[in-house]
Amino acid sequence: MRYIHYFNPGHEMAVLQGQPSYTAPSNVHKMMKELELLPLWYADSQDFVLVDNPEKINELDRPKEFGPMASPVSAEFILKKGSTLPPATINPWGVSFHSLHMFSNLKKLSGWPLVIPQWNPAYTKLCGRQTAAFCLKRIIEIEPSVGEIVIPVFCNSLEEVYKELKTASFPVICKMPYSSSGRGLLWLDSSELVTSESNWIKGALNKQGTISIEPALNKVQDFAMEFYSNGQGTIEYKGLSLFSTERRGAYSGNILESQQRLKERLSCYLGEELIDAVRDAVKEVLETVYGTQYTGYLGVDMLVYKDKQDNYKIHPCIEVNMRYTMGMLAVHLYERYMASNSAGRFIIDFHKKAGEAQKTHRMLQEKNPLFFEENKLRSGYLPLCPVTENSHYIAYIMASATCS
Repeated sequence: MRYIHYFNPGHEMAVLQGQPSYTAPSNVHKMMKELELLPLWYADSQDFVLVDNPEKINELDRPKEFGPMASPVSAEFILKKGSTLPPATINPWGVSFHSLHMFSNLKKLSGWPLVIPQWNPAYTKLCGRQTAAFCLKRIIEIEPSVGEIVIPVFCNSLEEVYKELKTASFPVICKMPYSSSGRGLLWLDSSELVTSESNWIKGALNKQGTISIEPALNKVQDFAMEFYSNGQGTIEYKGLSLFSTERRGAYSGNILESQQRLKERLSCYLGEELIDAVRDAVKEVLETVYGTQYTGYLGVDMLVYKDKQDNYKIHPCIEVNMRYTMGMLAVHLYERYMASNSAGRFIIDFHKKAGEAQKTHRMLQEKNPLFFEENKLRSGYLPLCPVTENSHYIAYIMASATCS
């Protein structure tokens, strides 16, 4: 099967809006445009990737050792050549009413025989944190060995928030139901709110109607389990991803290692038996909740944390990402491009000032030349998207013979 891929991070807000027209926030829009070639690294060579500017491919120094890649195409190209293109199935990073409508228009205007699934109204509920909280409750019931975990509480008004905070054990995290990658979060250390915190809560309630409140745990390691739903009731486990976040939760990168080594890292804290039991419980719950309603990838964010007695514990469902994830990309990057004796990190850096990203890119390139082994990356710095003087984001692999 041939696909056309499309990078639309932050699609959760588009899902919530549920309209044909959608304008992403400026920071999300910037990421979409600067990293729009990321699907080239998980697409097959016969696939297409929808981009604004296909000429960007000329600025991407993809090593010849990796062989042929997918073809980047613009909407303008599709409108001119669509009727001559082979049939393809759309595969956006995240399914939203907006993305389906966009591809439907391209199909209608170009004559390209695209396969486009229908929008399922259930996606709106499935994409929100309320469903993740329901999944968490079910996982704990199936696998009580995870221990006692506080289920997020959802508040629909400022009065409900104040009431919940009066009895909360701080610190806590307030979350918008539709957000991702560490966005839409507010950390609170006290029930005495400052003006900026009150304004954040009011704004979140106005935008999304509710927020969740849950304890902030003593984090040791962020990780996720990646799955794929075939839409026929079967959920397939795809692997572990261990990732890092900034102090307040924003995603920054993934460890690139074999699945065996990643599992060993977690087993040091949790034990292999518990990891397997949680995987099976999560798979069972996902099959019940998502299995027959959704076709595509699912990433379940989890956490190793320390309880008050300094014991290592697992939180088995921080959130469910109903989309392709950076963790799934990391799994594919290791499997497709990394030499067997190599490891490293997949990193996304943001630089606020124009020019800083390109400066960092050139420094990393100079200090970390690429070395290959049997047409796979053994060590060095590999940018995954072009970096120009106007770039703010850098997505790259930093590989070495050993991973620190």
